[in-house]
Amino acid sequence: MSVAKDELYRLIEALPEKETLVVKRFLEFVLIQAKAEDQAWLEADLGELPPYDWGKEGPAEGKPVKYESGIGLIIEGGKQ
Repeated sequence: MSVAKDELYRLIEALPEKETLVVKRFLEFVLIQAKAEDQAWLEADLGELPPYDWGKEGPAEGKPVKYESGIGLIIEGGKQ
């Protein structure tokens, strides 16, 4: 567990019992706000984006990759 989470647990444990409900409601509010911001970003209409400027060199050479849910990026064709 991270140091920040350990510190949060310590602080919550030190709170009087009647104040833990206030902290719980606040943390739920923060989570709802974060989820709303994420959803707004996912649903944003980015319109027509201009083509990416790769510069004088053009696109970098490399191997094609694909994304597999739960695993991440996979280099197609292996390591050769």
